Amino acid sequence: PFFLLALFPSYLKRLPRSGGWLARVKVVMGFVLLAWSLKYLSSIDQVLQWNVLTRERFLAVWFVMFLLPGLYLLGFLRMEGIRQDEPVGAGRTLAGAAFVIFAVSLLPGMFGARLGELDSYVPLAAENAQTLAGAKPGEGRVWIKNDFDAAAAKARQEGKLIFVSFTGYACTNCHWMKANMLSRPEIAEVLQNYVLVELYTDGTDSASERNQELQERKFGTAAIPFYAIMDADQRVVATYAGLTRKAPEYLAFLRSGTASTAALKADR
Repeated sequence: PFFLLALFPSYLKRLPRSGGWLARVKVVMGFVLLAWSLKYLSSIDQVLQWNVLTRERFLAVWFVMFLLPGLYLLGFLRMEGIRQDEPVGAGRTLAGAAFVIFAVSLLPGMFGARLGELDSYVPLAAENAQTLAGAKPGEGRVWIKNDFDAAAAKARQEGKLIFVSFTGYACTNCHWMKANMLSRPEIAEVLQNYVLVELYTDGTDSASERNQELQERKFGTAAIPFYAIMDADQRVVATYAGLTRKAPEYLAFLRSGTASTAALKADR
C-alpha cells in the first residue's frame, strides 16, 4: 500500500480518515506478510536441504495464514478493528470470502494435487524429487540427481541420449516447469526416450559447484532453468533456455533429440 501511494500521491487526499478500516488493513496485511515471509524461509530450507518445510507443512501454514484473515473480515475472529456489533458490509464480505476460498483451494496440494501457477512458489511434492509429477516409480521416468557420469553410463548402456535439466532448489521458474510442463502427458511420453538427469546449481554443496561449472563451460550461462540434450560424451544435440508456456515449441525441442537418435541408429 505504501509503494502504491508513493506512486500516486494524489490518492492520499481521497483516503477516508483513519479508523476501523485502517486497523483492518493492518491486521490483514500482517497475515499476508507472515505468509509471504514463509516463501523466503522455504527457499533457504530447500537450498540448504534441511527438508523442514515440506510441501505439506508449507501449505498447511499457508492455509491457516489465509483462512484467519478471511474469518477475521467475516467477523468470526475477534481482533482489533472490528466491533462486536459492527455490520459486515459487502466489500468486507467479498474480501473475506476471497481469502477463505484461496485458503481452501490450497488443500488439494497437501495431498499431491498440482496447484498450477502456485507451484512456482511452494515446495514440490516429495515424490517428484526423483520422478516426474504424475509418474509412478518404475515407469521409466526416473530422474538421476546431480550425477552426470551415472547418467552417461546409463545412456551408453541403453543407447539413449541424455536429457539434462539444469535447475535449482529455490528456482520458481524451475518449479513451474517441472510441475506444469514436464508433467504434461505428451511431454512425459517423449521424455521416456531419454536418460533423465537433474543438475542443481544453486545449492551450497560441491555437487552444485560442479554442475554450475559444467553449465558455464558447455553453454556459457548460469541461468536456470536450462535444458540440454546431450550424448554420453557431452556432445550437445539441442538446448532450450528458460521457462516457456508453449508446449508445442518445447515438444519440438525434445523431438529434435529423438530424431537425432533415430538417425544414428539408421546409420548403424
